[in-house]
Amino acid sequence: MTLVDLARRRAGGLADRSAYTFLTDGDYEVCELTYGELDRQARVIAAWLQSLKALEQDGPFPYPPGLDYIAAFFGCLYAGVIAVPAYPPQRK
Repeated sequence: MTLVDLARRRAGGLADRSAYTFLTDGDYEVCELTYGELDRQARVIAAWLQSLKALEQDGPFPYPPGLDYIAAFFGCLYAGVIAVPAYPPQRK
């Protein structure tokens, strides 16, 4: 079973249950992502990547830590794109 298989299975049976919670400083809850939300967001990102014909390619994955990072990572997995994690560029 792949991560994509597991995510889709959990979205089908546990859509309203928390999949990920992002904490700052290790103590304070910022926001939560359910299995259903993760699946929906990953599918949207995967469709966008597929429209760019990015299949089976790798590329930079410039997301800061957080739930958007998780959704984008799963979107890459759903689309068959190899995600290469990287911090977004910062202005100096």
